Amino acid sequence: MEAFIGVVVTVLIIAVTVWFGIVQQRKAAANLRAGAERLGLKFTPSAGIGKEGPGADGVIRGREARIWSYETGSGKHRKCWVAVALSTTTQGRLLLNLQPQGFNTKVAELFGAREIELGDARFDAMWFVRASDATAGRAALTPELREKLNAARDGGARGNFSAEKAVVRYVQEGGFHRAGTFERLEGVIPLLEELAVATEVSESALSPS
Repeated sequence: MEAFIGVVVTVLIIAVTVWFGIVQQRKAAANLRAGAERLGLKFTPSAGIGKEGPGADGVIRGREARIWSYETGSGKHRKCWVAVALSTTTQGRLLLNLQPQGFNTKVAELFGAREIELGDARFDAMWFVRASDATAGRAALTPELREKLNAARDGGARGNFSAEKAVVRYVQEGGFHRAGTFERLEGVIPLLEELAVATEVSESALSPS
């Protein structure tokens, strides 16, 4: 009898977990679809396989744009992420990554990650910055842009900003089923546009490799 009860409880737990996952997926898709329509982007539902969730693609003020979700890891190490990316004209000679200072950046330093500092005490305390070219990276992060990045962090943007070949991106942990997640990414888009322009200008000043 005890064994039977154990089986029933296990089945119920699995069923509730699956049901909860389905509810979250539907809510995430609905929130992303609504946001995509507001921005004039095309919504694409999850294929149901792999680790990539639903997304939205299109053009925002002349730049190709994409907003999507994905997963990394599995089991208890599974994490959900949301991201927004805009196209740039860069060719990949300037790579830039801005990560909030914290435990992960301290670990990265222990394993040899090198940050560049801007001589801006508040900005340097808030952001761990890596760049393929330190001079160009500093040039891209103008005082005005640094101030806006700090303001975004103060406003709740806890994710990473990056610029690499033809793309600027913002990524944070979370899911579109949570209220306000899409709006957070939408609010970051103007900042990504400024980061795109800054990296395009700074990379163009680099000597051809």
